[in-house]
Amino acid sequence: MKLVGIGDLFIPKDYIKNGFQPLDSLGVDVNVIDWELKDFTELQNINLLVENGGSEAYEPPEYIFDAVEDADIIITQFCTVNSKMIDRCKNLKVIGVLRAGYENINVDYASRKGILVYNTPGRNADAVADFTVGMMIAECRNIARGHLGLKEGIWIREYPNSSYIPDLPGKTVGIVGLGEIGLKVAKRLTGFDMKIIGYDPYAKKVPDYISLVPLEELMRESDFVTIHARLTKETERMINTELISLMKPASYLINTSRSALVDEKALYRALKEGRLAGAALDVFDVEPPGIDYPLVKLDNVTITPHMAGGSSDAFLNSPRKLAAEIAKIWEGKPSGNLINKELFNDFIKRQFFRFEQKKFDKEA
Repeated sequence: MKLVGIGDLFIPKDYIKNGFQPLDSLGVDVNVIDWELKDFTELQNINLLVENGGSEAYEPPEYIFDAVEDADIIITQFCTVNSKMIDRCKNLKVIGVLRAGYENINVDYASRKGILVYNTPGRNADAVADFTVGMMIAECRNIARGHLGLKEGIWIREYPNSSYIPDLPGKTVGIVGLGEIGLKVAKRLTGFDMKIIGYDPYAKKVPDYISLVPLEELMRESDFVTIHARLTKETERMINTELISLMKPASYLINTSRSALVDEKALYRALKEGRLAGAALDVFDVEPPGIDYPLVKLDNVTITPHMAGGSSDAFLNSPRKLAAEIAKIWEGKPSGNLINKELFNDFIKRQFFRFEQKKFDKEA
């Protein structure tokens, strides 16, 4: 049984090697290769291409095809696994993605071939949740603007929100999307004594400290709105002109999720016209945005270069988490990380993997 892991600039091959090494006890030969990229800009451009066009929008270099062609299991983070690669890999049974998003995998084609596809939801949930709280405070308390002023030799005492700089206790935060990240943000904000309301039509049960409300009510009542929904056709531009117009003039919008969830032009207009106190943004419709980008030029915005999920711990732990989920196959157990769950029972019946192998050692 051969596993090939494709490392990149964020999760290098050594992280994958170490994370999946415990599968040795299950008879898996762990091999790794790095996807050689010029720099982070090249990776960012490829990611945007794939995010918009899917797995078939980018074809990996030939040396990646050569490395994986006899693999039973392929592990990747950002490198694409398209239909051509799936056809080239005659032994392929499992594809694993080291993050929650899996637009770089042709899941439909893999499913037609009977190949299981796993992702790693929540792998950077702590990183994004921590960052989100930091962005909230940095924006409303002008931390980044004060820092930049001192770097430029300016002692700034007047800010765009000087007449209504808030304390967090008693304020209302509205969380759009109550998946793992949204729930972690909520839990952190309980420590600030904030009132927490949330919107998620798929949330079946939430902690008692979160009140579920309609999206329109959330936008009207919140002092802070933070976005953590998954980007789909249904959620694209969900935070539109109408919803932004419902927000309080002294409120803030935070987006550390996906830019396309928000109508960026509508947000710009509201900020430019002073109909919102400010925004904190880690994502943009165009990345990198450049110094002349409309949102970049505003004084009431805190901006960062798509780095919310980029903690060292998140990247290091992703392979370990995914390895533990894939190892459940040897016990004949499904995983919540399995994307095409409808294939699992038939997959197990085909006895691809030897279930008599000794148990996966999570501590190895």
